[in-house]
Amino acid sequence: MMAAGAPVTAAHTIVRVCLLLAAAIALGDGLQQLAQGGPADTADADNTHRFLAGVYVGWAPLFAWVAATIRWQGVLVYFLAVPIFLGGIGRLVSFARDGLPSPAGVFLASALLEFILPVVIVWAHSTALRSSRVPAAA
Repeated sequence: MMAAGAPVTAAHTIVRVCLLLAAAIALGDGLQQLAQGGPADTADADNTHRFLAGVYVGWAPLFAWVAATIRWQGVLVYFLAVPIFLGGIGRLVSFARDGLPSPAGVFLASALLEFILPVVIVWAHSTALRSSRVPAAA
């Protein structure tokens, strides 16, 4: 964690932008999925789909709050990168099992983003934390 008066570095800004992007994706996609629902063939699938969409919407404020308070954040940032990465893995499993949804480019770009964002978040946050450490006195 950093002191309250510590400046926001370029690395902080990168993490902030990535987290705000994740918040926007979670909110937009989650609201769409809440409204659209799951497969029409079973009530179980629709129920689970809408529940998980609500969880997705619920993460958006957390991502936004962490982005807003990035100078004071530590390990929580790493924990937020994990579900983004797992979402990418979920897409790859879906692609392998059921093929590419349409439009394929949108879903491929989403999967790529879900693998790039966590890596950038971890790298930039680690950089920010390293730059904020005060060297030990001899």
